This record gives sequence, C-alpha cells and structure tokens, in this order.
Amino acid sequence: MTSNEMLIVYESLSELTDTMLNAARQGEWDELAALEQRCRGYVGSLMQAAPLPLNENEQRAKVATIRAILQNDAKIRALTEPRLHELQQRLSTARTGQRSVEAYGAQRA
Repeated sequence: MTSNEMLIVYESLSELTDTMLNAARQGEWDELAALEQRCRGYVGSLMQAAPLPLNENEQRAKVATIRAILQNDAKIRALTEPRLHELQQRLSTARTGQRSVEAYGAQRA
C-alpha cells in the first residue's frame, strides 16, 4: 500500500464513521451494525499494511483524519451506550422471568 492509498483508506474510514454516526443518531441499529462490519474491513487493511514513511503534509492529514474518526467514535458510543444498557436490562428481566417460569414449572410437576 502506498502512502496515498493509506490516506484514502483513512479518509474512507472517516466518511464511514460519519455515516455510522448518522445511523446512530437516527436509531438505525441494524444499519449501524452493518456499517461497523465494513469499518472492521478498513481497520483490518490498515493493520495489515506495512508502516510507511509520510511527509509532513501526509502526516498532518493522517492525524487530522484519525482525530475525526475518534471524535465520531466517541459520539457513536455516547449514543449507543444508553441503548446497550436498555437491552441489558431487558435481557436481565427476561432471564429472571424465564427462571421464575422454570422454577414454578418444576414445583408443579
């Protein structure tokens, strides 16, 4: 991968996190999950690439893009954490209900 290709991947990742943030804002959780899978592909390609020397302008562009990605990630987490907490509560309630049914059923048998 060339330095230009690497910067294009970072920019694509940044654009993807913008789209993910919009999906989270709209409560489109299935879409967000699908976009996250695409995001993993970009990250995987960056992780597999050999480190490249960058000139000063390329390094600045890379850092600015990474900052944008991290800002989007923080905003996405802020939107998804309440939803995850809600789902955990529902699962806990469902498990408690299931245990009650199982216990009651065992007593009746």
